[in-house]
Amino acid sequence: MDARRTFSVIGVVLVEIALAGATLTGCAVARPQQPEVTPNAPSSSAPSTSSPAPPPDTGGGEISLELAQLPIGGSVSFDENTFADNCVTVNWIVEQDNSRIPENVQIWISGATFTDDVYALADSGCSGENPPCIGFIFDVANQTCDLAIAPTGKQPSSPDVQLDVSIAGEVTCTEGETFECAKFLSALDTESNLSIPLDTPPVADAPPADESLGATMSGPA
Repeated sequence: MDARRTFSVIGVVLVEIALAGATLTGCAVARPQQPEVTPNAPSSSAPSTSSPAPPPDTGGGEISLELAQLPIGGSVSFDENTFADNCVTVNWIVEQDNSRIPENVQIWISGATFTDDVYALADSGCSGENPPCIGFIFDVANQTCDLAIAPTGKQPSSPDVQLDVSIAGEVTCTEGETFECAKFLSALDTESNLSIPLDTPPVADAPPADESLGATMSGPA
C-alpha cells in the first residue's frame, strides 16, 4: 500500500470517529419530551396507610376535690351499758337530684369530726353489718358504712351545745372535668345534710369527798 492510500484510509476513519462523537454528544444533551398531563386526572397512587394525628390534649384525666363535710344522714346505735352512742350508720343522703352520686364518681372517706370532745372514734362498737366508714368509698352502688364511736368521759363545753358528727372526704371524677362532674360538685355546695346528731352521754358524778381527811381537819384544836 502506498503512502497516499494510507493517508486516505486514515482520513476516512477520523471522519467517521468525529461523526460518531458528534452523535453521542447530541444524545447526551437532548431531553426526552414530557408527556402532556391531563387536568383533574384521577390519582393512580396507592392510598396512604399512615395513622391520623392524635387529637389535641384537652387536659383530661381524673380530678379530685377535698371536702371537709359530705352530705350524709343516718341512724345512731345506743349502748345500754354506757348509756351513750356507740355506732353511727352513715348514708349518702341528699336533697337534690344533682347531688346523687353519678357514674365515674367516687368519694373516699378520710375522717370524721365532732362538734365537741364528748365523743371520739373507736375501734369497735358496730355490728359489722356494714364496712367501716374510715377508708370507705361511696359510689353509685355503695352508699352505707358504719362509724364506731365512744364517749370520752369529758363534759360538754356548753350545756346547750349540739353534739354532731361530720364526715370528711375526697371526691374524685375519674373522667375529668366533664359536665356531669361539674354539675355534681356544684350541687354539693348547696346541700344542707352535713352532719348526724348524737345523744349527750351521761356524765359521771364527781367522787365523794374523803371523810377521813375531813375528820382529821375538823378535829379539836
